[in-house]
Amino acid sequence: MKNIELKVKIDDFKEIKSLLKKMEARHVGEMYQKDTYFNCKNGRLKIRNINNKRFELILYKRPDKINEKISDYEIFPIKPEEIDSVQSSMNKRFGERIIIEKIRDLWIFRNTRIHLDEVASLGSFLELETVVENRDFKKMKTEFNKVFDLLDLEYFKKYSNSYSDLLSEKSKTNFKKFVKFDQSILVELFTHASKPA
Repeated sequence: MKNIELKVKIDDFKEIKSLLKKMEARHVGEMYQKDTYFNCKNGRLKIRNINNKRFELILYKRPDKINEKISDYEIFPIKPEEIDSVQSSMNKRFGERIIIEKIRDLWIFRNTRIHLDEVASLGSFLELETVVENRDFKKMKTEFNKVFDLLDLEYFKKYSNSYSDLLSEKSKTNFKKFVKFDQSILVELFTHASKPA
């Protein structure tokens, strides 16, 4: 799947929320997210915990650009009863890189997700993600630009890196050797996870 993405630093969401209501964006609500990143050589690889109820393995690739960028990503659901086994297997194979915890307030405008994120140890950020998959790229780029303009994001500081990179830089974390992720690993992970104890 593909997104057009952008991340900016915002200290106060009050004005942004007012603009979102004005443009009739749909408010989905707040959620807790815990992202455990692993030492992946060919992209960014993480397990996402959503409200301690839903779990996903996410692999994504995107350039580290200040302005909007295209992100290619895949999401693999993990059953709650399998999460401990999958997490353990991922730790052994890749090694845990860093953990990001945040409260995400999600809004949606047409095909664009607007994330208002309070990230532990990093602060407040806004992320735009316009879903491109199976849609006309030119139209989605036009929608992305429209949301960008409606929210007056031009004057906010833009960030090229993921939250994991930002926290790593802040904490000066040294990484272990990165391991290449291959789709065949999924068969091994989930086959092992589904075996009876």
